[in-house]
Amino acid sequence: MKNLTEYHHLLVDKRIMTSKPSDSVVRNNICWSPPPSNFLKLNVDAHLSDDGRWAFGMILRRDDGRCVGAETRICLGTHDAAMAEATGLLEALYWVDQNHLSNTIIEIDAANIVHALNQRVFPRTDWGQVARTGARVLARLNDVSVTWVNRKGNEAAHELARWALVEPNRSWTNCFPMCILTHIQKDMGYVTLLPSS
Repeated sequence: MKNLTEYHHLLVDKRIMTSKPSDSVVRNNICWSPPPSNFLKLNVDAHLSDDGRWAFGMILRRDDGRCVGAETRICLGTHDAAMAEATGLLEALYWVDQNHLSNTIIEIDAANIVHALNQRVFPRTDWGQVARTGARVLARLNDVSVTWVNRKGNEAAHELARWALVEPNRSWTNCFPMCILTHIQKDMGYVTLLPSS
């Protein structure tokens, strides 16, 4: 069973690696960049409130930059930023799983969490255990990858995470909160600036 499990993980890793879009599209560190054609991009961020709560914002967009979904989540937490980011990523993976999404790139601005998840090297910390759980969820998803993005490329999710304290545990498929509309419009401007393929 152990060999079968290792073989399965190897196949999943290979499938995800071969289905990943090119780095030039995914790893834009200056601004939000659209996913490749027929892919979705889910940006996620965590916000630690002064009263000990974690707030999460998730924004799902198509390759033309249009927002097709947004969600806020909130829960009790500590002042451990890495734990909050890992929990936010796990929430995003659950959202992808529950909505049966495939061909999806999840972006988060916590490099240590992304590295642990993709390299399957988990520190013996609370957030390391959450990242390990995230890796298990990721392994059963079809053509879903997790990548790092600079904070500047994650501004809409950052604003939505802060807004989660105002509208906690909400989901939108249209009429998105005002706090993210200007970011979405700005990011859609970057889509038209990219050369057509």
